[in-house]
Amino acid sequence: MSLKIEAISVWKELKNTTEPIIMYGTGNGADKVLDVLCAKGVEIQGVMASNSFVRSRSFRGFQVMPLSHFEEKYESFTVIVTFGTSVPEVMDNIYKIAEKHRVLIPVVPVIGTEIFDEDFLNVHRAQIEEAYNLMADDFSKKIFSGYVNFLYGGRLADLKEITTAEEEAFRNILRLNECETYIDIGAYRGDTVEKFLQHTNGNYKEIICAEPDTKSFNKLILNCEGLRNFKAHNVAVADIDGEIGFSNLHGRQSAVGGDSLTPCVTLPTLCGEAVPTYIKIDSEGCENEILTAGANILSQHKPKMNIALYHKCSDIFTIPLLLKKINPEYKLHLRHHPYIPAWDTLLYAE
Repeated sequence: MSLKIEAISVWKELKNTTEPIIMYGTGNGADKVLDVLCAKGVEIQGVMASNSFVRSRSFRGFQVMPLSHFEEKYESFTVIVTFGTSVPEVMDNIYKIAEKHRVLIPVVPVIGTEIFDEDFLNVHRAQIEEAYNLMADDFSKKIFSGYVNFLYGGRLADLKEITTAEEEAFRNILRLNECETYIDIGAYRGDTVEKFLQHTNGNYKEIICAEPDTKSFNKLILNCEGLRNFKAHNVAVADIDGEIGFSNLHGRQSAVGGDSLTPCVTLPTLCGEAVPTYIKIDSEGCENEILTAGANILSQHKPKMNIALYHKCSDIFTIPLLLKKINPEYKLHLRHHPYIPAWDTLLYAE
């Protein structure tokens, strides 16, 4: 099975289209997409929102209107989705819109400014193909191929085709048991701890969490109150022990790299005397640094891994290549769980 990539990027397709382009979304993602479109000389003709979010407001000089307004105004047009969602009803609505109109999703990274366009593909194609060939099975290679094509071509069909339930990965890849020592990096409010408990029937050896955002950390402590052998640390995890710049935005927008300093530890420091058997890393762009600093743990103990692979465009190849270099015995699997755009794309290792 070989890796095949779309012939044209979503950015070039939008540049070449003669149809009006309508932006669906008005948040941070929309700002980022519009900035890139402007830099590439692409103009939009309107901004839309779901009926309940239209209200009387504007975005970047455009009056926010419902879909029906543009359906009345234009015979045909292209919708670009510029927000993220895992809410089933919202995703269903996007798929319904795609039944009537051309829908494209120009992907901008969660962290950084590097775009998966023609220039990016030309520079990194060999590394992308190398990472593709590291996948342990044909199903993971299929998902890898679909994911890369979605990042490049922005087509909703590519994303829908590779979407799988998270339960399948826990059942077929992670296969957690009741003696796990779980390290949760980027524990947020305890949602991934809850999933861990569900898949171990509430039985485990130890849980150690790290969450740098203060508001989320307080929610984590509250939601995990009463758990035995549970430790939580209000710290970031990266490649140093000390302090690191952090944008403490009190939620999922928080990320390493802001103006505020926050305590920071490496994976070995976080683990202490514990020997991890399962590690989840969702650190808003610090995944490579965490793996590098924790290389001895991964090479000696080979814990099962669950790593976010969608914060930077380069994550698709840098993280698999690094993990396989640290421990060649790892079997790598890729999964994308229900989310538009390609967030919640995860590298599982066993």
